[in-house]
Amino acid sequence: MHYERLVKEYLLELKLENYSKRTIESYEQHHRKFIDYYRKEISSPILIEDVSKIHYKLFISFLLDCQLKSSYINAILKTHKAFWNYLVAEKVVKVSPLETIRLLKETKPLLTTFNDKEVKDMLNVWKFDTYLGARNKCIIALLADTGIRVSELLNLKDTDLAENYIRILGKGNKWRVVPISSELNYFITRYRRIRDKHFYTLRNYHGKTRKLDEQLILGKTGRKIKTVTNIELILKETGKRAGVRATVRCSPHTLRHYWTVKNLQMGQDIFTISKMLGHSKLDTTKIYISSITDEQLVDKAVKTSPLGSIL
Repeated sequence: MHYERLVKEYLLELKLENYSKRTIESYEQHHRKFIDYYRKEISSPILIEDVSKIHYKLFISFLLDCQLKSSYINAILKTHKAFWNYLVAEKVVKVSPLETIRLLKETKPLLTTFNDKEVKDMLNVWKFDTYLGARNKCIIALLADTGIRVSELLNLKDTDLAENYIRILGKGNKWRVVPISSELNYFITRYRRIRDKHFYTLRNYHGKTRKLDEQLILGKTGRKIKTVTNIELILKETGKRAGVRATVRCSPHTLRHYWTVKNLQMGQDIFTISKMLGHSKLDTTKIYISSITDEQLVDKAVKTSPLGSIL
């Protein structure tokens, strides 16, 4: 049987199991890397019964030669392991060629996140004088003050907003509530007023009556922003203008790190933080603890001294 045909069947199965569009696209890219390698270095077409353990060992060696990170290679391998496990369960094959292949050892680098000044400087890059300026300012404020995922930001609707919280549809189609500050509420309110006025004027100018999409954050034409790449480019440009340190990756996920570390630093318990982040496992949240610097740790510990609380 053709490998690619079975991959399409597997991805369809994931879609029916309600996996996110982004996850499925990522899995498809991981399979595409193996397909391209196999065709070039081994044979074409790729028959499922011909793929063996040695082919995957050669593929891993190729990825290492490309100087890809161990964590990324492991993500690719996990995708393939899940695919072969599916084929075993469906009795297409008896044994997975990846059954005895171990994941690579990963080095866990210290997460370097934004400091308060950098977040403030990034907010100040954009002004409320244009629609795009107001939108970008609101994007940064939302990510920094709620810690939500960029995919969750793009799916956020006006109807999900309340005065002191927002409703988030996260991974696994699970809803959660994330509090928002009065400052963020002000940013959102002002942005929505500028957004509605901008598109009302634009529609009148072009003589169009087309309704806007219902998402909070919209593109230039009033349509939903479909890919996270757009937001990543905004953050990258903002960080460049704000003079963010070269050691800090200017991305939406780094603002999620910032939110987590800031909450830990201010004394919020890890269980509440984990729930607001939408993590299904506490261990995922614990990874962010490594981002706390020694200075932040000392400052936090002084405020929670046992003796200080009783004397």
